[in-house]
Amino acid sequence: MENGKVVEVVKKVNVLKVELTKTFVQRENEVTAVLSGLLSGEPVILVGDPGTAKTALIERLAKMIDAKYFYYLLTRFTEPDELLGALDINALREGKYVRRTEGKLPEAEVAFLDEIFKASSAIRNILLDIILNKRIFSDGTYIQLPMLALYTASNEISTDVEDMAFYDRMTIRDFVTYVGDESVIDLIKSAIMLEMTENNGGIKTIMSVEDVRLLQKLVSQRFYSLANNNTLLTKFSQAVIELKNKGIVLSDRRKVKVLKVASAISVVYAEDTVSLDSLAEALKFTAIHEPDDLEKVEQVIIKLGLSTFYKHVQELNTIKTELRNAIEACKNGGVNEIKMLTNVYKQVVAKVSQLPKNPRFIPYVKELKNLVDEAKRVLDMRRKELFGDIE
Repeated sequence: MENGKVVEVVKKVNVLKVELTKTFVQRENEVTAVLSGLLSGEPVILVGDPGTAKTALIERLAKMIDAKYFYYLLTRFTEPDELLGALDINALREGKYVRRTEGKLPEAEVAFLDEIFKASSAIRNILLDIILNKRIFSDGTYIQLPMLALYTASNEISTDVEDMAFYDRMTIRDFVTYVGDESVIDLIKSAIMLEMTENNGGIKTIMSVEDVRLLQKLVSQRFYSLANNNTLLTKFSQAVIELKNKGIVLSDRRKVKVLKVASAISVVYAEDTVSLDSLAEALKFTAIHEPDDLEKVEQVIIKLGLSTFYKHVQELNTIKTELRNAIEACKNGGVNEIKMLTNVYKQVVAKVSQLPKNPRFIPYVKELKNLVDEAKRVLDMRRKELFGDIE
């Protein structure tokens, strides 16, 4: 299936990814998560505070693939008819149980259900069949849905026992945080551009629904091929054991889904096959139950050598923290603090220049660049304050 048509469509995925990451500042992880859900067909849950662009991201994605889109904010009073459509009264008089689905969830190709844990048990029972089989029951038979991807969101994870089975079916999980202080200006500029394009109808279609379906078939083929990839499966089984030792237990369902998401991520990054890097990223999105689990997953990834880039990411995160601390110290410090910030500044620049070429470094380098720019501004300001204008 790796023919010319597929190659061209895979290139479109990269364009889509680039456009979304340009539009949504510090949302590279979220973009990877939603694209992985789109290509794998697996449900995604975005967990985070209000105002973190969860809805805007999914809406923009739907427009960029020209998909029929359905959004609904759920409450405990939401009725199934609100999602599925009201019963057709004329059909009911004839003894038929048919819904009017125009503009409702059954006709959507991309669906986004907000505040998912507030849904009633009736809504969840319907959603379980949609998640598992992409179908609804109507007039004595099952109807297959055209749905490409189902996205959900919540401000927090439910702690109710009855929600655990439902949460386990949310294959891809991403915990969304507010944009860092160093990127506030970029955030404001991007938000203004986002509103301008929305108001002016300037959102361009990058992929079609047919393109997505083609890539979903490619992802399925890569997933099936993993049955013969003993090297990757051995590494994965080792990771499952290590995660269990750290208190992260994957359900049998989730163990399989991890590999399907890895197959999708390999397409997102235009790889020829499913790499250990893609497996590592899949674990980052599928093995976590809560935000604190991410550090444990990264420790397992590094220990088993699942990724060629995670060690560098750890180093980048360490020097980012050092640089941020040095900036704060320098703002109100003296000569020693200026020297310290200068040294850390040089170390960061040197580290970035030594990184191997890998598109997965881009979000980390972008964050560092903003901090480096801030460090330079603080250094210039403090030197001028302490020493005046020096020719």
